[in-house]
Amino acid sequence: MNRQTYGFISLLLILAAVLTATYAIYQFSFFWTLLYLVGLMLSSLVIIFSFCTKCPSRNDCSHVIPGKLARFFPGRPEGTYSLRDKAGVVVPLVFLIVYPQYWLLIQPAYFVLFAGLCLGAAAMIQFFVCKGCANCYCPFFQGTCKT
Repeated sequence: MNRQTYGFISLLLILAAVLTATYAIYQFSFFWTLLYLVGLMLSSLVIIFSFCTKCPSRNDCSHVIPGKLARFFPGRPEGTYSLRDKAGVVVPLVFLIVYPQYWLLIQPAYFVLFAGLCLGAAAMIQFFVCKGCANCYCPFFQGTCKT
C-alpha cells in the first residue's frame, strides 16, 4: 500500500472514532452532541488553515482530503510552523479527544473502541503516512530540508 492509502485509512479510523464518540454523547444529550460536531467541523478548518496551507506537500498530500481542501484557503508561504500554527493543530486534536471523555468513560466499551481507533490512526500516521513525506517543516519530519 502507498502513503495515500494509509492516509485515507487513517482518516477513516478517525472518522470511526468521532462517530463512536458522537453516538456515546448522543445517548445522553442532543445539545452536547451538536456542540461536539460543530466544534469538530470548525477544528478541521483550523487544522487545515494552520498546518495544511503551509505544507509544501499539500498538492501531493498523504492524507488526501486535507490537501485537496487546503486549495480553498488563502495561500500561505511555506516555511517553519509558528507556535500559533502548532496550536492550531494541537488544540483541535485535544478537543476531538478530550471533549467526549465524560460520556465515553461512563460507557467503557465506547471508551475502549474510541481509544483503539485513535491509537490505530496515530500509529498508522506515524509509521506509514509520515514516512517519506516531503514536508520538511513538519515538527515530526525526520529528514533535512533542502534549503
